[in-house]
Amino acid sequence: MRKLSTSLLTMASIVMLFSSAFSQNMFDTVVNYAVGTAAVSVFSTDFNGDGNNDLVTTNMVGPTYASILLGNGDGTFQNAVNYAVGNVSVFSIDFNGDENNDLVIANYNSDNVSILLGNGDGTFQSAVSYATGGVNHSVFSIDFDGDGYNDLVTANHLYGQVSILLGNGNGTFQSAVNYAAGVFPASVFSIDFNGDGNNDLVTANAGTDNVSILLGNGNGTFQSAVNYTVGSMPFSVFSIDFNGDENNDLVTANAGTDNVSILLGNGNGTFQSAVNYDAGDEPYSVFSIDFDGDENNDLVTANKSSDDVSILLGNGDGTFQGAVGYAVGSMPFSVFSIDFNNDGNNDLATANGSNNVSILLNLGGPYYICGDVDGLPRVNILDIVYIINYKYKSGPAPDPLEAADVDGSGVVNILDVVYLINFKYKSGPELVCP
Repeated sequence: MRKLSTSLLTMASIVMLFSSAFSQNMFDTVVNYAVGTAAVSVFSTDFNGDGNNDLVTTNMVGPTYASILLGNGDGTFQNAVNYAVGNVSVFSIDFNGDENNDLVIANYNSDNVSILLGNGDGTFQSAVSYATGGVNHSVFSIDFDGDGYNDLVTANHLYGQVSILLGNGNGTFQSAVNYAAGVFPASVFSIDFNGDGNNDLVTANAGTDNVSILLGNGNGTFQSAVNYTVGSMPFSVFSIDFNGDENNDLVTANAGTDNVSILLGNGNGTFQSAVNYDAGDEPYSVFSIDFDGDENNDLVTANKSSDDVSILLGNGDGTFQGAVGYAVGSMPFSVFSIDFNNDGNNDLATANGSNNVSILLNLGGPYYICGDVDGLPRVNILDIVYIINYKYKSGPAPDPLEAADVDGSGVVNILDVVYLINFKYKSGPELVCP
């Protein structure tokens, strides 16, 4: 045993990393709900004021271009009610100050956005449309000029620009002002990148394999775009803090390279070079939130060609663990996460080209990676050493202990060490864990 331990300690300097499966499923079996034809975007918030999160999808094929599904609060939903507006991207927020959530829908074919004011009971008023720069692929809303009213931005796919429509606070909007972005911007997001209190813009540009950063001036105008390279064909972009430095970072879903790109923010509106992580086949959408309750932001992608979502847990330092897939409906184009059953865990919804939405309820923690016992990101040779030290040299106990039971026998012993070595270095069977 001493010889084995010495050999492994020598090997520890190599630190060969690999991805391992979750010890248990993070999400329950998928449940699908019918919506309009070819759903491509999904968003969730409370539309009727009952404290339960509801759903809205936009659907590419009419006449039912938008579908509303009211939530029952237990993770189930009522039948869809359809509205004959919009067809690409949907966002919800309060536009007229009545504390009811309204809708804005980007219309790909009609070069405008549709505003549907909410009545507060889950129903919506007739759509009012506002012209944009044309061929809208994405829409987002936030306050750009500091007047307390929510404004609009669209990513105009064909013309390589974004359109800014300032809100008047009563549910109406001013005429669009356009700013150049990259080629074929497919997604737009807004948040403060440089800490000046003004909301900035980022677009994911599918035609130039980059993102465009447009810093906001605080009065509803924006500076010229600065571009950063990401993976191939980025169709979605999201921003949040991944490494705990209080600077907003970036992630893109890259349909052309089946991965996500992480760009850590420097806090002054600039970003570090992209680091890529594998996802599923043709990820078209990405979202970030904490799924496992460790207070680190994680990732989920909707993968159009593999009919699943990929979960990448964050390590809290801006790096991520290997992707784990969960099946959803066919051709998922969009993913959103929020709590649907009021248990405090973030659940998932995808909009699928198969005319439905998929709901995956989060089963709740604890979660751990099978075999990862040393407290460092990912499983490596040091985990083998850790188990040996625990069992034979009074080393610290693995936390959780279940992660060391890699053969699933119910106890931690030398067989787990052998099992882990065989898996890592001799193409042995997959790790099991309880």
